Amino acid sequence: MTYTETTAADATQRAEKTLDGGAPGDFSLVAAIAERSELQNQLFVRYRRPLLQVFLQRRIASHAADDLLQRTFLQAIKKIRAEGLDDPGNLGGYLYRTACKLAAAYWRGELSRHHDSDGEALSELSDEALTLEERLDHEQLAKHVRDLMDHLPVKRDREVLERFYLHEEPRTSIRESLQLTDLQFNHVLWRARQRFGDILRRHGFASRESGAAPSIEG
Repeated sequence: MTYTETTAADATQRAEKTLDGGAPGDFSLVAAIAERSELQNQLFVRYRRPLLQVFLQRRIASHAADDLLQRTFLQAIKKIRAEGLDDPGNLGGYLYRTACKLAAAYWRGELSRHHDSDGEALSELSDEALTLEERLDHEQLAKHVRDLMDHLPVKRDREVLERFYLHEEPRTSIRESLQLTDLQFNHVLWRARQRFGDILRRHGFASRESGAAPSIEG
């Protein structure tokens, strides 16, 4: 076994150890998520790295792993707030099982949104990862978002945002139908988000942390 393989194996073992069997404070963290208190932000801080390792160890590309990570967190938050966990003291174990199922579904092609398979690097025009609260706001404010999108002056901006975020249509199909390169698509997406952010601010939707308009990425 090479040094790189050994390091990767060690990282995987550490990740699984962190997730398996829970961690001190899991019970309090589950309660915080259910109550929507500030402590819930520790979910991302505590479990982001080990969950990412679960996906990367299964040879899932980093950009796809980021999306699966957000799906894992969102599924956990929904379950906790809707019905609770059977073992709230083992949140890590639940997250691990959820991540493994999502990874398997990804490779079977069962997820509603797919990623480019050519591995082409995407322009880092803006952070495409949602905060946990923004993910939840996406669902809670979906109707308002659709209404506010009608205020966008450019038809293509409305189309890109609606297809990519609300309908979770694959990036490649949108690019091909609009005859855009990957770089052009990212520029259109970035510009549309900026314009839509201005509309959100004018209608009183400000982020909790910085006063900026909430993201609608998915």
